Amino acid sequence: MKNKILFLSFLLVLLTGCNKQPEVKNEKAQDSFEAADNKISEYLDILDNPDSPKEQQTQVLCKDYPKLYESKYVPTLLKLAPKDYTKEKLMADLKVSTDYYADKLGISCK
Repeated sequence: MKNKILFLSFLLVLLTGCNKQPEVKNEKAQDSFEAADNKISEYLDILDNPDSPKEQQTQVLCKDYPKLYESKYVPTLLKLAPKDYTKEKLMADLKVSTDYYADKLGISCK
């Protein structure tokens, strides 16, 4: 009797373990996100550095940063964590960030 209970318990544990599928992460999306995040960090370092040339800051703030954010960062972040973020929220965050740096640096993007 003990052997049957032990066998059934083992079988139940084995079946329960087989039903759980491992979480598969999209490594390509993760790599793309990390690359975009690192580049954005570089851009923010340029904007935060008072010794950066104004032309470089303008290029980063008005073109490079928003382009990378919209084309790479947002899509991969939404792919990796669709329940945590929305495109609208991320775009609002971009606007807050660019507005902050535009005011701080006295840059007007056209």
